[in-house]
Amino acid sequence: MSSSPEPLPAQTTERTASSPAITRFKALLRQIIRVTIKDKRIFLGTLVGTDNSLNIILVSTEEYSISLEDGSSTSRYVGQVMIPWHLVTKVEAEAQWEERMPGLGEEGVA
Repeated sequence: MSSSPEPLPAQTTERTASSPAITRFKALLRQIIRVTIKDKRIFLGTLVGTDNSLNIILVSTEEYSISLEDGSSTSRYVGQVMIPWHLVTKVEAEAQWEERMPGLGEEGVA
C-alpha cells in the first residue's frame, strides 16, 4: 500500500519560499537576461521561470553566435526556449552588462 508523502511543516515552507535566493530569483522574473552556454552561444530574452530540473525558460528570445574563425556574428529570433541547466556557463541580468558596456541595455546587443 502506497502512502502519499507528508506535507512540509508550514514553518519550513515559509522559510524556503522567502529565502534570499528565491527573493533574488523572483526579482529577475519578467526581466531581460543574457544566458551563455557551453558552445559560446548567447541567448537574450525575458526570464519567465525554471522547471523542476532548473532548466531556464525564456520568451521573446534572440540567439547570438560568434564565429571563432573570423569573429563574425549571426543572430536569429528563436522565441520561446528552454535552456538545459547543464549547458549554462553564465547568466547575467541587464544591469550587470550595462555596468561593463554603458548604453548597451536600451539598444540591444550590437
